[in-house]
Amino acid sequence: MIRIFEIGKNWWRRITGRDGPKDLGTLGEAFAAKYLKKQGMKIIARNRRFRGGEIDLIAIDGEWLVFVEVRTRSSETFMRPEASIRPIKRQVVARTVRRLKRRYGTAGLTPRIDIVAIVWPDITKEPTEVRHHRSAIAVAKW
Repeated sequence: MIRIFEIGKNWWRRITGRDGPKDLGTLGEAFAAKYLKKQGMKIIARNRRFRGGEIDLIAIDGEWLVFVEVRTRSSETFMRPEASIRPIKRQVVARTVRRLKRRYGTAGLTPRIDIVAIVWPDITKEPTEVRHHRSAIAVAKW
């Protein structure tokens, strides 16, 4: 028997030299946190998982309590990073934020959901493009 192709356990590392597909996303979230701090926001939580959803970053921006969805891509050949957030994901993020608001409150801050889109072709250098979309995901009823 001849094996033509075997994926194996470390296929992604052999192809890209990185630990896994999530590696770029993890780097993107860390970069987004630094970027938002430079914009004057205070990051209060990262990668918070809740029942029914997860939030990449939670920050305070003046009178706003900001929930941030971060999308990182190595190129825009097929799709812009922000376009990869499908309607279902938008609904999940909005529902998670509504649940958090009901459960914990917002300490007098107005909630907002932002998207940070990062294009990062070479992780040994800085990203080529960072786009911050404020109030990008609307919530029907807070």
